[in-house]
Parts: sequence; structure tokens; C-alpha cells
Amino acid sequence: MATKNMAYDHPAYLAVGVAPLGTAGAGSGAASQRWVAPFAITLKALQFTTITVGTGAATDAKTLFIVRRGTATTTIALFTTTAAIYSTNVTSISTAAVAAGDALYLGKGTDATEVCAASVEYVIPPGGDVTS
Repeated sequence: MATKNMAYDHPAYLAVGVAPLGTAGAGSGAASQRWVAPFAITLKALQFTTITVGTGAATDAKTLFIVRRGTATTTIALFTTTAAIYSTNVTSISTAAVAAGDALYLGKGTDATEVCAASVEYVIPPGGDVTS
């Protein structure tokens, strides 16, 4: 497959894409599924929802991990949740650039029973290569 880039106002650069990270299951330190960027993207936001309420009384930290092509990992501390249903849209990740081949996933803290789901919104930077 070939790569191409379009004019700066092409719809591919104007649309917001969504990458599902799936669920982070029960268990201390559980992680969501990984999503690999097929082209360079800029993250806009992360959407998070509790699926199964946790039992811990303490807060449970959530972190977005960006695995840079299998080498260094960038971590972005997101927020903490308590033992209640929680849903949020986190826009503090909007400065994170992700290269083609980088992997994203959500990690959760120490609550043993909480289950959550997440997805990230992204845009393709103008002039960025996409697969044709």
C-alpha cells in the first residue's frame, strides 16, 4: 500500500476520528486493549465510563500509556475515580502527538473489581501521511 497526503483542507484532516480502547477489566493494574495508530495523529480527548463499580474506598488512578514503537513509553496521568459510576471526557491529552506505529492503552490503579471502558478522539495533522 502507498501513502499520500492531501491538501490541508481535505476532509480527512477536518474530521475527528475515534479509536476504541475497549475495556480495562477487573483486577489491580488491569489495562485496556491496545490500539496502534496507522498514521500520525494528535490526540484530542479520552472518553471514560465505569462499567462495573469498584469496591475500593480509595481513589483509583487512570493513566493513558503511549508506547512509542516499542521503545520509550509516555504516560499521561488522567484522573482518579471512586467506588461509583463515573463518566468523563478528558481533554488534557490534547497536546499528545502520536506517530504511526505507536500503541495506546488505558491502565487503571489498584481497585480489584472496577471495570471501565475508554476510547480516544484524534485528528490527523494537516499534511500528515495516510495509507491510500
